[in-house]
Amino acid sequence: YGAAETAPVDDRDVAAVAARTLYEDGHAGSDYVLTGPESLSQAEQVSIIGDVLGRRIRFEELSPDEFRAETEGSWPRPVVDMLLAGWGATMGRPAFITSTVFDILGSAPRSFREWVADHATAFAEGPTQAS
Repeated sequence: YGAAETAPVDDRDVAAVAARTLYEDGHAGSDYVLTGPESLSQAEQVSIIGDVLGRRIRFEELSPDEFRAETEGSWPRPVVDMLLAGWGATMGRPAFITSTVFDILGSAPRSFREWVADHATAFAEGPTQAS
């Protein structure tokens, strides 16, 4: 589902909104939907990671069956099914974007590109080895 779009939200924006809603009056009982500032496909997100790291990273599309096989034994089956259903449902539609982060914080949410740049060393280091 490389064309499936989401609006990635920076974890620091989530934390800042959570803190603000906990210490400011007027938020009790409220529900908020937090999103990042732009709708990006999975493939676009991979491309941005490559741009920030200064190298080409190829997105490799997996069929649902291939994804199930790749995650077998390491991811719970209901999680895999939920992800596949969610990605499938978003095909051909841009992600829903809210102004909630700006409305609560008074500043624009960080972009996915900013998040990647701030976490570039984690991508450069590669996966951690299990002990």
